[in-house]
Amino acid sequence: MVHVGLKLYPEGYVPKYQLVSQHMGDDDDLLIPAGEKGVRTDGYTMLTRPAVVTAFQPHLHTRGQAQCIEAIIPQTDEEGNVLIQAPGHSPAPLMRQMTLNCVPQWRFNWHLVYNYSEEAAPIFPPGTVIHISTWHDNSDTLRVNPDPRNNVVYGQRTIDEMSFAWVSYYYIDDEEYKARVAAKNARTSNNQ
Repeated sequence: MVHVGLKLYPEGYVPKYQLVSQHMGDDDDLLIPAGEKGVRTDGYTMLTRPAVVTAFQPHLHTRGQAQCIEAIIPQTDEEGNVLIQAPGHSPAPLMRQMTLNCVPQWRFNWHLVYNYSEEAAPIFPPGTVIHISTWHDNSDTLRVNPDPRNNVVYGQRTIDEMSFAWVSYYYIDDEEYKARVAAKNARTSNNQ
């Protein structure tokens, strides 16, 4: 028996947030040489406005080995304003890296979605870059490898490979971003 639950909004209702689930880290030029293990690919997507990331779901096929998601975040002051230039330094923006999740042992039969609780959902300023790192194993040591003697490329078939993640997020306005940053800073200082 299958159960389906639908919640319909009244006509004309506009939700406060519009959740986006997007491919990030795509590598359409993917090439995994025959017999190779630990083949790494990287992909990048920029968030153009302040955003809250709500979920991460790796998407690989049978030769998938591992995948990580990190954010490359412009430095901000305590109110959340992006710092364009460090005093006495070049005009390039300051950035810092933050690992959000890593799936160190990918299993093709377990396409899990990693949902962040509301309190733990990362909040990012505009200009944050989402970086997806993926590793593949095309060696004969991988039990589920259909044929380690062949090079493998990007494709839709299960015997082909993919290298991206579904990332769910929603944009917020500058005012809400600053309020969320202030609330997060307050929680952090209260926990110390």
